[in-house]
Amino acid sequence: MFRKLSKAERIDLAKSKIARVLDHFLYVLELHSNNSFVVYSNTLTSQIPQSYAANAFEVFQRSMHQIEIVRLCALWDSADSDKENIPTVIELIDDEEILDLLAHETRKYWGDSSSRILNTSDDPEIAAMVQEAVNRSNREFGNEQAAKAKIELQGSISHAREIINSARLASIMNIRDKHLAHSLSTTRREKRGPVQPMRYGDETQILEASIPIVERLYCWVAGKSFSIADSQKINRDNATALWTGCKFIVAR
Repeated sequence: MFRKLSKAERIDLAKSKIARVLDHFLYVLELHSNNSFVVYSNTLTSQIPQSYAANAFEVFQRSMHQIEIVRLCALWDSADSDKENIPTVIELIDDEEILDLLAHETRKYWGDSSSRILNTSDDPEIAAMVQEAVNRSNREFGNEQAAKAKIELQGSISHAREIINSARLASIMNIRDKHLAHSLSTTRREKRGPVQPMRYGDETQILEASIPIVERLYCWVAGKSFSIADSQKINRDNATALWTGCKFIVAR
């Protein structure tokens, strides 16, 4: 798909794509945190008895669940140069030379970094020896990080392809294609063969499996670290503050 691009062009495109993928992924995590109250618990439903209001709440609940599914599917849609999703990043970097180049970027970052030494010796010879020891330590750490980068990128590619080829993702995608993005009697996927029905919670399992993939791709492709766990905590705190403070009074 991207063979006409040079290795450098593929890396540059992957860097820009993964930054956008992270943004999209964080939005899905925000949706999921809110849905932990709206869809996945009885925090709100327990307050609403059988009533006219319950019908309106079901529409709201269903729409929240469906948009999470739609946005999750967008992250795992087929690879394409115009798409900002995980499979596109995987196709861009799934090349031995590109993985080596990304690992080299990590090695070079640490090898070129200069550490400031406090309380250096007044003796120039000793100061030079200390500086060389620090530089050597940085180079060794850079080599370790480069090896880690390649291993984790290879693992992320493998795990991503497992998800792409999984029956669970196919069932979620089929629901998206058939009932959410379109209104179809039969999808192309169903015409090719049987598709297992989506089960409640399938979307959560795919979302959770995506976390280490996105985190590692962002770390080693973009060259920046990001804690998704910290973002999830903020999302949970925000959702908790809103939904535990909501009290429904149903008129009819």
